[in-house]
Amino acid sequence: MSFKVGMLITIQHDIETAFEFYRNLGLEPKFHIKNRWAEFTLDGIKLILCPTESELPERHTGIVLEVTDLNQLFTDLSAKNITFVTEPKEAPHGIMASIKDPGNNIIDIYQPTHEKITEIVKQAQGCCGSKDSCKSK
Repeated sequence: MSFKVGMLITIQHDIETAFEFYRNLGLEPKFHIKNRWAEFTLDGIKLILCPTESELPERHTGIVLEVTDLNQLFTDLSAKNITFVTEPKEAPHGIMASIKDPGNNIIDIYQPTHEKITEIVKQAQGCCGSKDSCKSK
């Protein structure tokens, strides 16, 4: 049996505000039922906006969106009044930033730096056992 990611769901107190937020991010709407449900297509995966009656606290979703130029995206989204929880920052494996949607879902945005990732892998001791990503020494 094999698995694939079918959908990612974010819980939203205000579907309409969240719908505009994700559309401003540049995601493609798949369908939208006003005040009840919305779906976007994200590289073949559905991102769902699911309603709740109560406002939820801020929380990390574990969703990471990969981009090719995070600094440019930061400039573009800031001009659209999308607030970043953290501004772009260098990490050992790439550049990271976080945004918060209207439902208090924190989503990370990531720009990999392939040369740094390659170096980290070369320096790593041992192997994860994946037949696709590394070989035991």
